[in-house]
Amino acid sequence: MRLRCPSCHSEDRLECGGDTPAFGPPGTTSHLTCQACDTRYEILDGIPQLFVDDHRWRSKQRESEGWESYNAELGQLHYEGIGAPPIDFEIPHIDDAHWASIADNFDLITEGLDFTDKLVLDVGAGRPWAAKHFAMRGARAVAMDVNSHPVVGLGRGWAMMEQAGVEFDMFVGDCENLPLAGEQFDYVFISAAMHHTNFLRQLAREMARLLAPGGMVLIANEPTRSAVEDEGELLQAVAQPELRHGITERRPSTVDYLRALAASGLNVTDLFLGVSSARPQQIWAGMTEGALLPPRSEVLKRGGVRRTLGSLRSRYRNVHAEIDLRRNLSRKTGGIRSSHAQMMSALYARPDINIRAIKPH
Repeated sequence: MRLRCPSCHSEDRLECGGDTPAFGPPGTTSHLTCQACDTRYEILDGIPQLFVDDHRWRSKQRESEGWESYNAELGQLHYEGIGAPPIDFEIPHIDDAHWASIADNFDLITEGLDFTDKLVLDVGAGRPWAAKHFAMRGARAVAMDVNSHPVVGLGRGWAMMEQAGVEFDMFVGDCENLPLAGEQFDYVFISAAMHHTNFLRQLAREMARLLAPGGMVLIANEPTRSAVEDEGELLQAVAQPELRHGITERRPSTVDYLRALAASGLNVTDLFLGVSSARPQQIWAGMTEGALLPPRSEVLKRGGVRRTLGSLRSRYRNVHAEIDLRRNLSRKTGGIRSSHAQMMSALYARPDINIRAIKPH
């Protein structure tokens, strides 16, 4: 894996101080220095801290601290080091509704792909469970996140590697300024992390930059908002705990994700609803929530001109949204493009979505 200085963007100019390796083993304390701009980056507990500590990093630092305080509030910091419950090593395939959904979508987005000897980056890895699974499938995996906490961050990776008998690299960095040389990764994977940036297109450009021609971005478990909802109101309703802890929360629409990928030069090949969201009964339930479509009884209360104008506005808004989605989704796209019901769910419900996108040769 080739590095790039986050400060001056020089490639292959970071050198490790002393005789220790840049990545690991645990407990290692050293540094990397850019030979072009002389910027120094610390290595703490074997994990390089590859970011520029400026105003752009402040929100990432706040988010890192927010995840720790949020998990503490949930009671998930009551153990230390490798003394965690065994279930921690089995995620996402555990008997838990939240993790079961993540596991289903992970299996869906990686189905049929061969990761043997492939270079795979896990962006926003958290506890790097996905990097571990890629390494178990024979990949040369790399995990990055803003947090290196030994229980809920990258630091947990050391125990995961030991338990699974695999190895992968880890570093702390900024997903909008990734410290990696371009065009080297076969896959860039991101799960439930794209909605934690205020700069969706910049993140998409960074992921595209790292891919070798023909490489693929794998996006899993990304929440969305309905095309007819206000994002601010939705976040106040569903993300208050995270926002209170300083965690960046956004809810792009399906089209927002597609536009960001297209702007970065990636071609979307598949778009799937989350496995649970794609079930027929869930599609209907999602599109008839009171927050998304008004109950029929409420519509019938309206009369005359007001009712007619309201219907016309709704019809115009819906037609515009449907045209927008189809414009941003090629007819050749696999997944929801072949199902009108799923297309409507992607527009008017709040499904998690999973996307595959390829960098053209």
